[in-house]
Amino acid sequence: MRPASVRNPRRYFGDNHTGAVVIFRDGNASVQFESMLERDWLIRTDTYDHDLKWIVAQPRVDAEKKGLPYEFDGRTRIWIPDFMRQRKGRDGQQDPRPVLVEVKPILSVHPDDPDEMEQELRRDYVVAKFEAIRLKALSRGYGFSLATEDEIRIQPSLRNADLMRRCAGKHFPERWEVEGRLAVLRLPRESGIRELERVLPTEIDAFSVALRLAWRGEIALAPMEVWTRATRFARV
Repeated sequence: MRPASVRNPRRYFGDNHTGAVVIFRDGNASVQFESMLERDWLIRTDTYDHDLKWIVAQPRVDAEKKGLPYEFDGRTRIWIPDFMRQRKGRDGQQDPRPVLVEVKPILSVHPDDPDEMEQELRRDYVVAKFEAIRLKALSRGYGFSLATEDEIRIQPSLRNADLMRRCAGKHFPERWEVEGRLAVLRLPRESGIRELERVLPTEIDAFSVALRLAWRGEIALAPMEVWTRATRFARV
């Protein structure tokens, strides 16, 4: 069941960047963010998570509290996740447990301090805090994911995600998608966009079609290569 949000990030005043990302895999639902790192996480997740069902920003995970109560450092604290992500079950199976997601800058997870001993103490404190949160989330029936720049801002896959999303919306010509799907079936399992271009009608853009079919999960493009009209792909 999709939970309500604790608050609307766009109404939160502070030194931040707010906005919303359209989640194409959730029927063009608009999910809000409070930082550019959160925005990038939403873009990457919507692009590459083919089993994505929905995402809720700052979900209410406790009926009485605004966030998830957990015990750490001798007292009870409240954690409000940045997002809750739900995936679809495969092959008719039940949906997996929803995952609570925290998006943090790497320096807040692995603090940098000129004093090596102080730095180690701070890192141990942060690691212990998120372990306490993870265990509490698991006890409530949720998964837990902590994402930093190291998992989110991987290039060129993040730039590729921005490119692919241009062909992911409902505006994409249905005829192009149908013609592209049929053309891919006529090609060898491992082929390329140049070859796709040769078997498509001249008025259809093969690069756009390849991005659309990759978003659908029907062909695979290597995410760690810069995608061009010379890119190779494999039929899934």
